[in-house]
Amino acid sequence: MLDNGRISSVQLVLVVTMAEIATVFLIVPAVTAGTAGPDGWMAVLLPATAYGLLVATVCVALARRFPAQVFTGYLPQVLGWLPGKLLAAAYTFFFAHVNSLILTQGTQFIHTAFLRDTPVLVLALVLAGAAAYGVYLDIEVIARQNELVFVVFVLSFVILVTLVAREVSIDNLKPVLENGLVPMVRGGMVPAAWRGEVFVILMLFPYLNQKEEALPSAIMVVVLVGLLAGTVTATTIGVFGAPLTSRLVFPVFNLAQYISVADILQRMEILLVIMWIGGVIVKLAVFYHTASIAAATTLGLKSYKPAIIPVAITSIVISEVFYGTYLQTVNLLTGFFPFYAYTFELLLPALVLLAAVLRHKGGTHHGGDI
Repeated sequence: MLDNGRISSVQLVLVVTMAEIATVFLIVPAVTAGTAGPDGWMAVLLPATAYGLLVATVCVALARRFPAQVFTGYLPQVLGWLPGKLLAAAYTFFFAHVNSLILTQGTQFIHTAFLRDTPVLVLALVLAGAAAYGVYLDIEVIARQNELVFVVFVLSFVILVTLVAREVSIDNLKPVLENGLVPMVRGGMVPAAWRGEVFVILMLFPYLNQKEEALPSAIMVVVLVGLLAGTVTATTIGVFGAPLTSRLVFPVFNLAQYISVADILQRMEILLVIMWIGGVIVKLAVFYHTASIAAATTLGLKSYKPAIIPVAITSIVISEVFYGTYLQTVNLLTGFFPFYAYTFELLLPALVLLAAVLRHKGGTHHGGDI
């Protein structure tokens, strides 16, 4: 086996939820407010959730046909050796590329908001090193560490929303659907790309103890992320209004800065940063793990650990060389990335599932290494 770790259905829900929500908080409120206006929270909650549920259904249906193998491991079996290996290599790059984006968002946020004198490369090495260490230990360790991170994250989220709730103006959330459904649906296109990250279940399914719980767990992830992201988006728009929210670089960070209770509770953004750093390290670890497993299965390695360092280096190099300012990163995430993500999250898995059904692959024909 490539990884001997095992996770429960609850751990799956928590770790995939954290992998989705960690970066959603950074730019989604601004993006949806700019496109959908006061209906930004609905864009996060409705069309993006519908897309996430579709991705979850397709990916779980495919994973169930090959319960002992990760996605990149059975692609040659379904598509033929050469096409399968080529697609597995494409997914390996995709996972590493997503990792570089996560790393870029993380380092740019920390550098811009707090540590302006610290080189971005140093921040990238620290975040990548922490995540890579968790990957080296195995997926079970990542899931167990995330249990604590998730509790801290949710408690911090509840505290943040509770303390700022009195500043929310319902008028900022009106009128509802003033311009019809189209702007609201368009506003959901960018957050949908993050919501589709539930597709990593294709790479985590073999490690799940209760495989019959995979679909309910995936649905729970999509719904939970929708509620959290919808709540924080509605709160941000409710406090600042859609026009201002759309112009803020880090709207949730600004929301935390807004909190001041009787001159006693101040600098609450520190709480946000602490919870966010823990979450982003978990997210990095999940995608490092999937990229390393994908690389190992593509190359036919007996262990994923030799792939950890090359994947980390690749992600850091992409992050440092190909991304410039934070504005350029946001333009990529809101322009090209959603369609790029849709292809790997939904379109390709759906086509592989169709091929598996038509060619009678999977089902009782499973086995192999994970």
